[in-house]
Amino acid sequence: MNTRRLLVFLPLALLAFLLQSSLWAPTSNSQGKVNPKRLTTYIEAKLGDAKLLNPALSADAGSSEITGRRIFEALVDADEHLNLKPQLAERWEESEDAYLAAIPERQLANGKAATAAALLERLREAEASGELAWLAPSLDGMEIVPPSERAVAEGVLRPGKKGKPEPYTISGKVSIPERLKLRLKRVLPDLFKKLESTLGAAYFEGYPFEPRFRLDKPEDLADLRPTIKDVFAIGEHNPVITFYVRKNVRFHDGHPLTGKDVKFTYEAIIDPKNASPRASSFDPIREVTLLDDYTVRVVYRRLYSPALIDWAMEILPEHLLNRAAMAREMERRRLSPEARKTFSMRNTEFNQNPVGTGPFRFVEWKKEEYVHVTRNEQYWGPKPEYRDIYSRTIPDYLTQELELHVGAIDAYTPLPHQAARYRKDERYQVVSGSEGYYAYIGYNQRRPLFQDARVRRALGMAIDVDAIIKSVLYGEGKRTTGPFYSYTPYYDPDTKPLPYDPKGALELLRQAGWQKNGAGLLEKDGKVLEFTLITNSGNPQRKAIMTIAQEAWRKLGIRSTIQAFEWAVFLEDFIENNNFDACVLAWVGGDINPDKYQIWHSSQADPYELNHAAFKNKEADQLIERIREEYDRATQVQLARRLHRLIAEEQPYTFLYEPTRPIVLDSRIAIVKPTADGRESYEKIVPTPSGEVNYYFDRWRKLSERPQFAE
Repeated sequence: MNTRRLLVFLPLALLAFLLQSSLWAPTSNSQGKVNPKRLTTYIEAKLGDAKLLNPALSADAGSSEITGRRIFEALVDADEHLNLKPQLAERWEESEDAYLAAIPERQLANGKAATAAALLERLREAEASGELAWLAPSLDGMEIVPPSERAVAEGVLRPGKKGKPEPYTISGKVSIPERLKLRLKRVLPDLFKKLESTLGAAYFEGYPFEPRFRLDKPEDLADLRPTIKDVFAIGEHNPVITFYVRKNVRFHDGHPLTGKDVKFTYEAIIDPKNASPRASSFDPIREVTLLDDYTVRVVYRRLYSPALIDWAMEILPEHLLNRAAMAREMERRRLSPEARKTFSMRNTEFNQNPVGTGPFRFVEWKKEEYVHVTRNEQYWGPKPEYRDIYSRTIPDYLTQELELHVGAIDAYTPLPHQAARYRKDERYQVVSGSEGYYAYIGYNQRRPLFQDARVRRALGMAIDVDAIIKSVLYGEGKRTTGPFYSYTPYYDPDTKPLPYDPKGALELLRQAGWQKNGAGLLEKDGKVLEFTLITNSGNPQRKAIMTIAQEAWRKLGIRSTIQAFEWAVFLEDFIENNNFDACVLAWVGGDINPDKYQIWHSSQADPYELNHAAFKNKEADQLIERIREEYDRATQVQLARRLHRLIAEEQPYTFLYEPTRPIVLDSRIAIVKPTADGRESYEKIVPTPSGEVNYYFDRWRKLSERPQFAE
């Protein structure tokens, strides 16, 4: 009897829930008539709640979708073609301060001791003779810099508990000798290489400066040696970015934005107490200084070409998060002395009540229910069409679908099979954009089996990836071929996906020495070709990939076992410890940064580092290092495409697909565009060339009826 009552009660409870939703969000057919404000209120559904509404601390997509371009803004942003453009910065300039250390015990090509004065004299002579014609357009001056002392604070990883690397800071001081400073109008990555002909190639060899280091713990010198040239080098590049901050921008509480907020944001990110996931991006910075209230000078301690991209980082309000503000909060909250010792930005109420400069200001966050933002009427730029946005937490696809049908939400991200249904319903529109990640099968090259590229290539050729996209993703995806995202300029368009070719795969394996035995299994030197493929549980797409791959390999005569583990176990016991044969995973983020050092450089293959596949290739290392130091965009693109082709050829991964992200919307939502006569025209919502659906969100609005679009 209780079971029968439960079966009756549950549907009624769900219906009541949907009805109450419709009370505050009228159904699709009546929204404009019953409540005109509903047409200027956008309600989106999210599977999970945000974690922290502080862009410097949050690392989850749910938080960033709410804060980025809505509540907060950055100095720079990317346009629809992924080119950087000004946002909170009106403009910026790139230059360089390069330094030549004086080494009197060495001789210059003219036989003189290499004092700073002799260096200056030699370069002046070369300048007058035309020997430095290549440098003249970029040179803005030279001067001698007296000796100085520089603090050392280098972060390294050292084995901690259970062998897991933990951060450790090497501290001390280094005595800097007299140097010659070259002020340059632009960054010259090959400056010192070209100066070898003037000063002698031997001048830049070696780093004979260890005696100049006075570390707090002398034994730390061994850990410092690999990166000592980043602390002090004979020829030192100090790239500079000067940002000119807009003067007409205010935070949502009315406080003006200045360069002080930019400097504070940097300091907050690198403060270890805050444990910001963005800290590594700002590690190459030597110093951030204010030239005046609206001019910020950022000096880097080495060549680092992705620097500008990293400043697409949302700016925090200094006046609400500085030491004085946090002291007032601790006092107001009457925190204990113990709590005050560990109090940091991570503990502030700001994380639940953010204040930014963006087109929307924060109103309310009801945990596990919704986040509400409203239009910033004092916004410095064009104001959005929508007045209010609700990001509702609805952790179930079926409930999201039902709420869309009754008009309680305007948009959600459906499963691929749900998206297929909506494409046939004129009440809705489905826009598929980039999901911002690519899926792959990674092979651990620490295992002898996977050290032969022919084996890795054959394993990929055995899998029908197009069939996976069709059957598992319902067509919501496309093939990918290498380590860069297809919508970036670094992706090589001429690299073809691996063909689905089981016969060709078998031939490659034969060339690698594998032959079928009496049981039909591939065997070499008396050992059967077998391994284990793993992934995380709770992901039906990855589970399906494992099953499809296992069957494809079985047909070739390969014995594979598949296993899925809970996410934390999967990462800690297998991936981070490099304790696996092969895995199904994805790289998420969709970034436009060409720097792939952490994922593909051979130095990053230790436990808890990101080169899980232990890919080690000398040419790839050289390309990765050159990309980091190349400031010419066209050259950088060429280098990145060479890297893309090389990795695609080596196949450390079987690169599978980039899924598209279908978003289903009410069909009455359109891009509003004013016409010359003061009226409005309407455009369909389509993804940008980079695959971003929400790029023009500030021009979206729901209309009372489905609009007619000009064909």
